[in-house]
Parts: sequence; C-alpha cells; structure tokens
Amino acid sequence: MLNNSPIFLSFALAGSLLLTACGGESNSSQDTAAPTLSNLVPNNRTVTHSRQVMITGTATDDVELKSVVINNGDQSVIATLNEGVFSALITANAGENTYTVIATDTSDNDTASQASFYFGSQASAGGAHSGVIKNGKAYLWGRNNKGQVGIGASTKISDNSEATPAVHPVTPTLISDIQFVSLALAQNSSSALDVNGQVWSWGYGKNGQLGLGIADDGIIDNTDHTRPVKIEGLSNIVAISRSNNHALLLKGDGTLLAFGDNSKGQLGDGTTEHQDTPVAIPNLSNIVQISASAASYAIDEDGRLWAWGSNRNGQLANGMKDSDTHPTPTQVTIDEAVISIASGKGHAIALTESGKIYGWGLNFSSQVGMRPKDTTTAEEVWDADILTPKLLPWFDDAVAIWAKGNQSFVKRSDGKVYPWGQNMMGTLGIEADDNVTQPSSPILELGNVADLGNGALHTLAIRNDGEVFAWGWSFEGSLGGGESTIHRWTYKLPLQIPFTNP
Repeated sequence: MLNNSPIFLSFALAGSLLLTACGGESNSSQDTAAPTLSNLVPNNRTVTHSRQVMITGTATDDVELKSVVINNGDQSVIATLNEGVFSALITANAGENTYTVIATDTSDNDTASQASFYFGSQASAGGAHSGVIKNGKAYLWGRNNKGQVGIGASTKISDNSEATPAVHPVTPTLISDIQFVSLALAQNSSSALDVNGQVWSWGYGKNGQLGLGIADDGIIDNTDHTRPVKIEGLSNIVAISRSNNHALLLKGDGTLLAFGDNSKGQLGDGTTEHQDTPVAIPNLSNIVQISASAASYAIDEDGRLWAWGSNRNGQLANGMKDSDTHPTPTQVTIDEAVISIASGKGHAIALTESGKIYGWGLNFSSQVGMRPKDTTTAEEVWDADILTPKLLPWFDDAVAIWAKGNQSFVKRSDGKVYPWGQNMMGTLGIEADDNVTQPSSPILELGNVADLGNGALHTLAIRNDGEVFAWGWSFEGSLGGGESTIHRWTYKLPLQIPFTNP
C-alpha cells in the first residue's frame, strides 16, 4: 500500500538526495556548465591557397565532451577529438570564410566560437606590376606597358598625364567595382576571380594567355586588353594561378581547366597546342590546390602532388631534366601528404602535413638552398639543379610557403617570414646584399603576415590587419609608394603602401 503522508515523503526525498550525492544516481542533470573553446586555427583572416583546410583547436568540459562540430556555410563536419584537441577537414569557399565551432557536452550544454580565414590570393605581383584585394575590390599599380594594371590604357611612368589617356598608376588604383576574391598576376598579364566564380583577364595576350578567344575558330587570339574582360562560359571557378604565359583554373568539383601557351605541355591536356579558351585537363580529380609556372602543379585531396609541363631544370622531380614536352600530369613522389605547393621560375617547394618542406628544380641562386657564391670554401654545396624532392633541413614547423622568380619564402610557427634565394634587387626584404643560401633571418618588423605576392624582382605582403607592404626593385611604380618612391631603385626593407579610402 502506497504511503503518501507528508512525513514519509520528506524522508524519501532526503534519501534520494543522499543517494545522488553519494553517486547512487547520475548527477548529469546538475551539469549546467558549458564547454570551453580556445586556440582555433586558422584564425584572424589567415590566408590559405588550398581549398582543403584543417580546422583545429582545444575543447574542454568539466564533465565530458560529447561532440565538436564545425559549420562553414552549408557544411557541417564532426571533428575528431583527441585528449581535448579537435580537428576536422573542411572545404573552403573562395574568399572570406567565417566558420563556427560548436562544442557540446554529455548534458547537452553547448558553446560556440567563430573564426575566419581567407581562401585565395589577396596579394599578387608580376614582372613589375602589383595588386591586392581589399574589402572585395582589386587595387593595382606599377608597370603598365601592356595594359596589365587594367586602368583602360597602356602607360609608362614618364608619361605627361595631361597628354595621355590615363595617369600612370604609381599608387594603388581601384580598377573596377567588380567584387573580386583572388588575384593572379604574371609577367605582363593579369587575371582575377570574382565572387560569382567567374574569371576576368587583361594585359598581354600572346598565345591566348588571357583566355579570351573564340573556341574552335582555328585562330589563337593574341589581343592585349587594358581593362578586365570576363572569360565567357565559365562558372563555379574557385581558384586561379598564372605563369608568365598560361593559367590554371580550379573548379568547385575538383577538376581543372587551363589556357595559354602550351609549348611544353603546361596545359596538361595531352597536346602542345596553344589554347585561347579554357580546356579541360583530363585524368585529374579532387584537386584542392594549383600552381602555375614553367611547369604546372596540382594537389589532390589525398595529399598527392602532380606535375606537368617544362622539365628543363628538373621541375617534374622525376630524377632527370630534359627539354622534352610533358603534356600529361605525373605524380611527384614525396613520402608524406602534401598540403601546399608554390612554384617559381624553375623551382618548386612543397609543404607537408608535418610542417616539413621539400624543394627541387632550378637552384642556381639558392632558391632551393645551399648554393653558395664561393663554392670552393663552402662546407656544403647543393647541385644547381635538384632533380628529386629534397627535404630542406631548416624547419619542421612551417605553416605557409610562397615562391616566384628565383626566391622562396616560408612562414614558420613563430609567425615570421623567412626568405632565401636570389636577392639581386633586395627582393627578399632583408638587409643582406647577396643571395641567401638558407632561411636563417626573418623579414624584420613584419609579423602577422596573411599573404605574400611574389614578383620577379619585388614582393608584396598583406598583414592580418589589412596593411600592405612592398620591397625590392622599384620600377615603373611597382612598389606603390607614390611620387616619394625613387624610380629604378632598390628598397631592401618593407615600405608601407598608402591606400586612399579602400
């Protein structure tokens, strides 16, 4: 018979509380504290050139975590948890990405934290022209003999502005109201990706390198353009990369397109015919990063690296160098997964998931490393051409890499950028006069770098706070410093570049 007296109920309640306090029942209903999140990476608008991004951080809870989920746009990915450290691979969208991390404990208390990163090139440089993206707008300046700055006319620094159709751009100049998310500048040509996944080109058009021809008309379009012109028939492009005379495009489905000069098979379509409209590169899929130089490179989602095109200096890393054409992608053998690739005039460097870097190709100026000017007394001298991937012994904490011309740059876990290679015109941004054989000195007073734009003889940097710097050979306004910047002069250390109402 059930006893409902007040006295009995009081004793029963007291006993129940005692059992709970002694562990006789779960106390999860008393857990009201939400988990904590910290150390989110990437953050602070860090720039990545790979579409596959590893999100990491720390999640803790006073009782027990149930899950950590990362949301980015319409993606929702469950992270792996290992002793409070979480990680998950997500697919980036072109441009700004703001992702949300949600940690939930076993009592369904949750907490959320946001961070941001950028997928694309916010800074880029060609032979002597430069560009950055600020607030979704493209600003260019510098050499403009082929209209590569995109202001509607070809100009030179000696022009009299009253007698010419446009003022030569020696400071950052807004070229369009189009919302761009990535830039790719080469010797005398330029391309940009807009927020809608479409590609625009301008500048020097030889061998169809602007991609603005008419498909299957039998004529290669060599026209120069002084303003951005949209390449028709493209959509869902998420990344672009240019060499001096061809371009690669990454589509959202992980496949590739290419156009331009194909004399060494650098378009990867199995032929050596120039193309003035984008053509598909067969037999490559699930690609997450591209890099165009005399050779072409692509990384797939499994961390495999592919190369094709010129092998004059061993750029294909296959153990030999030759002057043959290589129009079909082949795999570069590296013992661990590659997460980033950067290529210069004749060399390449690859960043692996462990933070190590491998390099190969042209090494005459120590752009791979250890090619001293005085080889008679040097303790160690590497070959002028490195024919297979060589582990660079200086770091295992690299977080980003860049290359162009005969220079290489790495950002390490300390947040500083370390350069090496050719330094003929102060291109490395340090006080050294000669080529740098190994990356032992960082670029001074330039921390928190988000992205670099490497040209042939000058370099740009954009900081996490959006400020822009330039150094190296000042020619035709390439550094963007305005009238106070000396023409035909070397600036070894970074100059801050002024912007007006960006």
